[in-house]
Amino acid sequence: MAEKLFDFEINHPLTAERRETMDRFIAANAGRLGRPVSHRWDDAGNVLRVASDPVEWVFTFYPDRLEVFGTAPFWIKMLFTEKLRAVAHQTIRDMLAEAGLIDAPDPGKK
Repeated sequence: MAEKLFDFEINHPLTAERRETMDRFIAANAGRLGRPVSHRWDDAGNVLRVASDPVEWVFTFYPDRLEVFGTAPFWIKMLFTEKLRAVAHQTIRDMLAEAGLIDAPDPGKK
């Protein structure tokens, strides 16, 4: 069963160019997992599925927000600590910022 992991507000619409940027981001960062990663968009281009067996992430884009769900076996969920959750959250934010869906944080602000 899928579990909702994150909600993000997005400031700019999802476009074909932004999807391509996210594709490149995923390809460039896939090696961080140390295992094969696959991803695909649905026909409408609003749902992105990212999989690295036995985990699947589903990113559903709406005009003003993104919902992120995940499915994984129980033993994987037990390893998803708050620290790993924070890393995943930041990585998704980085992807969204690089794609221009959210405004990049001002480095001078805390």
